[in-house]
Amino acid sequence: MSYFKKLILVFVGFAIFQCMIQCNGSEKSNSESSFATKNCHCNDLIYDELYNHFYIEDRTLPYSGSCYEKYKSGKIKLTKEFLNGKLHGNMFRYREDSSKISLVEFQNNFIEGRALFFDIQGNDSAVQYFKKGKLVSVGHQ
Repeated sequence: MSYFKKLILVFVGFAIFQCMIQCNGSEKSNSESSFATKNCHCNDLIYDELYNHFYIEDRTLPYSGSCYEKYKSGKIKLTKEFLNGKLHGNMFRYREDSSKISLVEFQNNFIEGRALFFDIQGNDSAVQYFKKGKLVSVGHQ
């Protein structure tokens, strides 16, 4: 095998390894520091209804990190945060021009706290407050 072919194989192997680490993470830590560094496409996550957890690939370690969805243009459409296999943190939706549509706060797979909705100029236009997934009040900012 030529030197050039070996170099390409090493490069491809490294790229695959990097991709696997990006979504799986090399550490089995549930700390906030690993939470912020893991990132993958939301379609890569698997929801297990029986255990009410999100996993990536194998179902041995609940997912901690964030996921995203993109428009065909490559711009971010949606981001979600997870901790120990549950939606926990912020979920943002964006327009294709990258302006925010909404921000929803989650704790343990429930909407908890605010759900903010933004007008086309990016200003807060409406807010809803939730407690353990149930709407408790509606207002305008």
